[in-house]
Amino acid sequence: MRTFSDHELVAHYVATSHDQYFAQLYTRHRQLVYQKCLFYAGNTDDADDFVQEIFVRLTHKLKGFKGEAKFTTWLHTVTVNYCIDQLRKRQQKQAKWRMYMLDSQYVGEHSTTADESHFRVFERVLRQLPTHQRDLLLAKYEDDTQIKDLANQKDLTSSAVKMRIKRARDHARNLYDRIRAEEEC
Repeated sequence: MRTFSDHELVAHYVATSHDQYFAQLYTRHRQLVYQKCLFYAGNTDDADDFVQEIFVRLTHKLKGFKGEAKFTTWLHTVTVNYCIDQLRKRQQKQAKWRMYMLDSQYVGEHSTTADESHFRVFERVLRQLPTHQRDLLLAKYEDDTQIKDLANQKDLTSSAVKMRIKRARDHARNLYDRIRAEEEC
């Protein structure tokens, strides 16, 4: 296959939707996108997820590439915007988690020391939860994702999702209680 420029690959992909053109773009630019995502995400797992999502979104966004700038400049902008959006979502999730834990009456008195201790324990709970439970709780309580939407995403029934959320909440509460007890000793 002939080596095409980025602009030619985009034009051919948009015109034909043949994966071979997109695959060349992916192969050519994946590492650069990964490095930028790693800078923003701070860990390889999230960076890999970001790269995957960016390239999936690119299959739809390429139609919007007008060729007025270099493809790499445009891709850089798409990548940075996606990463910043993800960091904002992460911050919002953490704030909602804190509110959820406070609403769950784990802190009796709301003194500054108690709040700081509560948030420290809360961060430890998040780190210790299994990824699938943490992601489920974050989707439900921070992203406000509806049960039926979670069920569709995970190819489960609504009752199965509710049970998994209950188990994840129970696990989080148990971790919280255990960590608090350890700190009090």
